[in-house]
Amino acid sequence: METIVNGVTILKQPSTANDTAQANIDLIVEFFSLYLKDKDRFYSLWVEAEPQVITPFVTDDVAVLHSGVHSGWPAVKGFWDPIHDEMHGRFDWFVDEFIVGEDPNTIVTRSHSEVDVQTGETWGNRHVAYKGRYVQVFRFDNGRVKSFEEYYDTATLNAAYGA
Repeated sequence: METIVNGVTILKQPSTANDTAQANIDLIVEFFSLYLKDKDRFYSLWVEAEPQVITPFVTDDVAVLHSGVHSGWPAVKGFWDPIHDEMHGRFDWFVDEFIVGEDPNTIVTRSHSEVDVQTGETWGNRHVAYKGRYVQVFRFDNGRVKSFEEYYDTATLNAAYGA
């Protein structure tokens, strides 16, 4: 049954009896709800020391996947600030599934997005529209995001952003 929470569409309700896992799931929904909306609140969801973002990238049209690791606040803000500051429009998130394993502080999401934004200088001041598909790994520490690891179709995003 589809549910919309703060603008985030949840397509499959999470099923967990673990209070920590449920609190972390609620934090994930808030994380997605704040895209392009409230950067300060978004950053308040993260740990104070050594947050981390891990993302894939492909260069030169070669099908070799690399990971970019952004560790510490300067690097994490260097990753997120252009998204929050230079994208204006619609970035809608749909969570297809929350996958809760043995550790309630690690939650995997399968999700997709519908994006229609005007970008800023970082992306060449262009209109960008696409439908993305993702697998994200969230790791938490004391109720805050410690790391965010995201895998997606790099060809789709490279084509959309003109990379």
